[in-house]
Amino acid sequence: MSAYPLMADLAGDSVLVVGGGGVATRRIPRLLEAGARVALVSPEAAPELVRLAQEGQISWLRRRYVEGDEHGFGFVFALTDDPEVNDRIARRRGSAPTNVATRTSLRRLSVPAVRQAGGVTLAVACHPPDPRRSRMIADLCLSTLSGRLTGA
Repeated sequence: MSAYPLMADLAGDSVLVVGGGGVATRRIPRLLEAGARVALVSPEAAPELVRLAQEGQISWLRRRYVEGDEHGFGFVFALTDDPEVNDRIARRRGSAPTNVATRTSLRRLSVPAVRQAGGVTLAVACHPPDPRRSRMIADLCLSTLSGRLTGA
């Protein structure tokens, strides 16, 4: 499978995140930085996500995913620990690009490791998706180039 790399302008776009664990805790702040309006569906959430909801930075529906929740969103992130739930979300996604945390076969949207310095955004993705390897390579590239990127 080949992938077409792109950068998305999410300013003002509605994004659905299903699952309130570690992966969502990493993804949601980046979505907010990109200007997305984030809705979280999860019966429980990590403390950082609870704080974001309390501060009004995200909306949080404290319940399990219900088929149809994904309608009306520009992007969907199926980030639960349950592969069956993530698969159901991916299959019902309609036209919204969907990132599935637990299965690569249904993933239409892959999120690269992103690093920023000196006005440069570096995104690294592996195929098949390997988040740990992508982060390691991004960190290595940034540390190698950091002096050059900041003009030092």
